[in-house]
Amino acid sequence: MEHAVKIPPIERKWLRCPYCGAKTILYDNTAQCSGVFVKCTRGCKREFEVKIIEGNQVQ
Repeated sequence: MEHAVKIPPIERKWLRCPYCGAKTILYDNTAQCSGVFVKCTRGCKREFEVKIIEGNQVQ
């Protein structure tokens, strides 16, 4: 197959709470996200915005 579409390797990462560092959500390296609010389910119980740009968490 000469014209096969190249699929980027997918790497899964943990989104961490910016306050306590707890792992909250799994996402992959192709994710894009902003404007989504999540409550930390572990240590601090705070609410924070999920910001993922080009597969990396932005604080």
